[in-house]
Amino acid sequence: MAAGVLFACAALMPPGAKRLLADQSDRTHQIGSKLKCMCSGCDQAAGKCYHVGGAYSGPCDTAKTMLKEIDTHIARGMTDEQVLKAMIQEYGPLAYVEPPKSGFGLLAWLMPILYLLGGTALVIVVMKRWRKRPVAVVATSSANGVRVSPELLARAREQAQRETEE
Repeated sequence: MAAGVLFACAALMPPGAKRLLADQSDRTHQIGSKLKCMCSGCDQAAGKCYHVGGAYSGPCDTAKTMLKEIDTHIARGMTDEQVLKAMIQEYGPLAYVEPPKSGFGLLAWLMPILYLLGGTALVIVVMKRWRKRPVAVVATSSANGVRVSPELLARAREQAQRETEE
């Protein structure tokens, strides 16, 4: 009976109202995709929260609540930006999926670029220093400064080889 009533209401609804509800749902999910689901069971967006533990692998209860809140704000006639501000005011700045591109959040967008440039500069400096380093000369003197002749060194190597073979 209830299904019949719902079907009749949907059939009698003006075409503009049906479209408004569909747009509102899409708009709700679009705004929800900019906010993190605050269930602390996942790091997914509220508009796309489909993790295990959600009813039938659908959105969890927290994501459903957040989407209902977004729907309520939209029904009041708020713009997308106003809805986002209201949700951030309620849940805090951790509710952003990605940091805003202004203020302190801009730092999060710039840091990877700065790290890349700093790392590249470090590699270039290290490589230049390595290229300027003098070629290591084979040491022909011992620790006390006595020079060893090449013939004496060759004899010592031969003797060491004979002793290790025996």
